[in-house]
Amino acid sequence: MALYKGYSTLGSEFTGSKLEDIELIKRDLLNNFGIRRGEKLMNANFGTSIQDIIMDPLTEDTKNLILDEIQQVIDYDPRVELQELIVDELPQGNGIGAQVSLLYVQQNQTETMLVTFLNVDGVMNTSSEIL
Repeated sequence: MALYKGYSTLGSEFTGSKLEDIELIKRDLLNNFGIRRGEKLMNANFGTSIQDIIMDPLTEDTKNLILDEIQQVIDYDPRVELQELIVDELPQGNGIGAQVSLLYVQQNQTETMLVTFLNVDGVMNTSSEIL
């Protein structure tokens, strides 16, 4: 029986949009990465500024800012614990990749995924794949 249940219309063509447990947690995290700081109603400190700096040179300061903001989003969700986080530019130069190792607390399962922040025509897109 599922611990968490939810829905997502992303990539579903309106069939089978029900998500459970780990898939729901991953979708929620990706959604949270896409929220700009200050956009969440009644929580102006929530969100990231990754959209604003995605095409900036990846200096140590920029990298540290991205690491901190990814950590904050993950720490906000009590269903996961961050195990390891590595951030680098994507080989194509059109965004940032974050290798994120998570522990799904209730399932006691670990997973490493690559979260990509891509700048496509001035709009940030996030996606993930399991490593």
